[in-house]
Amino acid sequence: SPSGNNTRTPGEAPLSHVKGRITPAKKIPYWLWVLIAKSLGIKLHEKDKPIISAVLHILTFGSALGIFLTNAWVCGYNISSENTKIDILDGTVSIMVMSFFCGLGVYSHRLAYRLFVHPKFLDMLRLHSKTIFKINSALVIFIVLLSFVLVLNMSTLNYVYSFDTTDNITMENNTDINPCQVVDISVQVCQVYWICQMVFSVFFLVWNLLVAVVLVSVARTQTISIRRFLKELEADAKLLDNQFRAKFSRNESSCNLNQYIWTDDDSIADYFTARDQTAVNGGDGNGGNGGGVGLQSADQPPRQRSSFSDLQLRIGRSGSVSRFEQLVENSGEGSSEDNTIEPHIMSVQEMMHKHWRISMSVRLASVALQRWMSSITLMITAWTAIRMVYWLSHTPSLYGIFMFILPLLLLPLLASSYSEVNYEGAKIIQSILPTNERIEMFQYLYGQPIKMTVYGHAVTYGTIGTVVAGILAAFASKIFLQEINMI
Repeated sequence: SPSGNNTRTPGEAPLSHVKGRITPAKKIPYWLWVLIAKSLGIKLHEKDKPIISAVLHILTFGSALGIFLTNAWVCGYNISSENTKIDILDGTVSIMVMSFFCGLGVYSHRLAYRLFVHPKFLDMLRLHSKTIFKINSALVIFIVLLSFVLVLNMSTLNYVYSFDTTDNITMENNTDINPCQVVDISVQVCQVYWICQMVFSVFFLVWNLLVAVVLVSVARTQTISIRRFLKELEADAKLLDNQFRAKFSRNESSCNLNQYIWTDDDSIADYFTARDQTAVNGGDGNGGNGGGVGLQSADQPPRQRSSFSDLQLRIGRSGSVSRFEQLVENSGEGSSEDNTIEPHIMSVQEMMHKHWRISMSVRLASVALQRWMSSITLMITAWTAIRMVYWLSHTPSLYGIFMFILPLLLLPLLASSYSEVNYEGAKIIQSILPTNERIEMFQYLYGQPIKMTVYGHAVTYGTIGTVVAGILAAFASKIFLQEINMI
């Protein structure tokens, strides 16, 4: 078979095991950066005064404090009132969850400032993210958060009701009046609570959305960096494989690395080399080649066989080109790194250096976002668990179902960004063609895998599957208990 660093067999096609985009998108536009900077208090000039950000900070913290105080006030009276079924355990849980909600919103505000003021995060922040059914995941997260905020405020709309003059207030008819009137306190307390909740929920949406956008964008940038590295490793393996085949495999049949690659595309037929045509040549009556294996010339079309798969494998072979082309980003996309991939055999030091740079970037993102990710995961878990326990003795309402489902949708959306980075990072060791000089490097790479973690725990697609299975099991348990109670 043909050999050499730049020699290509006739059937070789531009197939690659590196799936997905390998060039970063454009950075955020300047007007958007100015809007974010003004909102977070980032100084664009030496004499800038963060007046707007100070007002927003006061409104965020003030509304959070208002929610905490008024909620604690109402819960205290709910526990002592004879017109409600709320006991001290229910009241304590309500105060804890609302405190968690307020704390997460305030923390997200400060975290967003730290992320957008960090030069490395600004460099990795691009207008791209993972897609969900061809929809940008950042947009999906915005829709989910917005829907949750709307449902939350609409479900507590009775908090703004004025005083009802009806004298008969019992545990059975107290759902359509102001909750403060039920427990014999001023209705203004609940009205202040609802106003603070509405204001804070808007800031909760904005600040958490900024952090979530950083997460999905930076994770996508990390994924693209890993894919570029995989592309270089692929070129390295190709060149080394050509050398080793020329040295050790002169008498073996022609093969190439495309045969070890799978693609979820119907055009897979275009990617493989010509198969053995001995039977075809023999059928022509021109004589075979003595059982040898040969490649059919591109200007000699093969005879059509009865096998549809063989016909597929021959489609498009004459138009194939080398898959190791220079990959140059558009000049407008901008990048701090070299945008050209030159096929060459990489040294051990070069591999370890590039691996280290990617690993440090992933580590930075993990450390910066792990507290926020763990906090929002715990809050969603507690929120949904309390809902399910509440439904054991109450009939679910439409608002309650939405408030249960919407937060759960955030978990796979956020976790998928972690999973994508870890999924691509796990391919690096498998993509390196081993040589004697690289044995010690493999020991290092096995001990330092590229993983985006939350306090040391790697989030993978398996983790997401476990969460989904747990949710389905919880629903099944609810239905099972409901059926038992009906017997």
